[in-house]
Amino acid sequence: MNRKFRNQLFRVHTWIGLSLSAFFTFMFLTGTLLVAGFEIESIGRPAIWTTLQEDERTASFGQIYDGIKSAHPEGKAFVILKHPKSWLVDRTFGHTGWGERVSYWTDPTTGTVVYETGDPGFSTILAGLHDTFLIDSRIVFILISAMSIPLLFQMVSGLISYRRFWKGFFRWPSSASGFRIWAGGAHRLTALWAAPLIFLIAITSFFFLLGGLGIEGEKLKFQPPAPRASALPDGFDGTVINAAEAKARAALTGFHPVTLTLPGGKAGSLKFIGQHEDFSHFRGETTVAVDPLTLEVLDIYTPDDFRGLARVNLLMELLHYGVWGGAFSMVLWIVLGFVATALAFTGSLVYAARLAPTASTDSSNLRFWRRMGPLRWVYLLVLLGALFAVSWRLNPDNYISSHVHPVDAEGTVARLILQERLRSNTPIEIELRIGVPGVSSALVEVNGTAAQSVDLDRAGDKAVGHFRFEPLETGNEVIAYLKKPDGTEQKITFRMGSPIW
Repeated sequence: MNRKFRNQLFRVHTWIGLSLSAFFTFMFLTGTLLVAGFEIESIGRPAIWTTLQEDERTASFGQIYDGIKSAHPEGKAFVILKHPKSWLVDRTFGHTGWGERVSYWTDPTTGTVVYETGDPGFSTILAGLHDTFLIDSRIVFILISAMSIPLLFQMVSGLISYRRFWKGFFRWPSSASGFRIWAGGAHRLTALWAAPLIFLIAITSFFFLLGGLGIEGEKLKFQPPAPRASALPDGFDGTVINAAEAKARAALTGFHPVTLTLPGGKAGSLKFIGQHEDFSHFRGETTVAVDPLTLEVLDIYTPDDFRGLARVNLLMELLHYGVWGGAFSMVLWIVLGFVATALAFTGSLVYAARLAPTASTDSSNLRFWRRMGPLRWVYLLVLLGALFAVSWRLNPDNYISSHVHPVDAEGTVARLILQERLRSNTPIEIELRIGVPGVSSALVEVNGTAAQSVDLDRAGDKAVGHFRFEPLETGNEVIAYLKKPDGTEQKITFRMGSPIW
């Protein structure tokens, strides 16, 4: 290849590396830790680890659901994952009775609850930093995903600039000729070993960029179920779930569901998701939707029914997250991820050494910082913003409010708003938000105590009041009496259940 062109390409490679090496170092490091982020977070949780083989994990979706409702009658389950990973027990995403997000962990053979984890945890915070710097914005996600384009350019331009790169896979960097030569050798060596991972990360990140821009392919459309009065019909339990699963399996021979999503509203259906024996693991998953009221099979979608980019969505996720080959691929992605992190870091060292080849390391790093120009202040602002976001998310006082809907009325009539976490032996203030017009006064009865009056602040036809709540170890029921000027009264019951933590 023409030397002049190669030199010009290398200048662009160097300039992009100067500008983005710190960003790539951070992204590679956080992404590497995320591969096993939950495992790191769960080192002190022996109850959620298991050594059971797949054929020993016999708990059905129905057993899991009944196990959760037995331990937490007021809790809600939304997504049930059977053996999310071979070394973890079954996991169910849901809400507590007071509306806080929670994961219920259940025994793979009996379905009984063995542990509960809340949010946010280490892996949640780390994922937020990696995806959007904890700034919940679509624009930020798009900008970060767009860095897949310069990342791919850096890999290609680096290989072109490195003549006969295929000879350098085992060329260990030498420190005999000084720091600059060592840093350059380390950068080239790590680039060669990390190249396969970087290529896949760049491609999958670009795919996520397209998704952020709304280019996702055709989404599945599900038929509406029979009309019903609530999200889950009366008498809904594990027996209904097991019967629905049997219908789903009978409708599609060779279907093996491992995920169940439960409806969150009246128009939702039970969706069983898993692999079909006619399709490889990388082709995608099969979904069978069942009416929770009539147990009629509404829809069957196999990987052949996906259109556009949706056909490769699962493959992109498996490759990006490093879970395409179970524990083997996770370990491989972690090792290569640390190599990629070293690649981005040594790139900055190479540039610093070139700026001050005879100066001290501190001096060269300072020049590296100055040479970045106005971009260094962008990095500083992002760092300060991320630190603030982490401290805000971890501060127990900055709790995202949760809602409690009545068990005997529509949620639009009234609801409770918790601005604090419900914890054992910790009194909190609860907001009673009344959604029906014309209520002149309200009384609340807390855990069977005498009813107390609630001062109401009015906003148009609606009203809001506050009262003190002292949680018990069991129960935690609030009964509200809403009175109108004509003397009519409506009784509404809220049940929050026992504090988990």
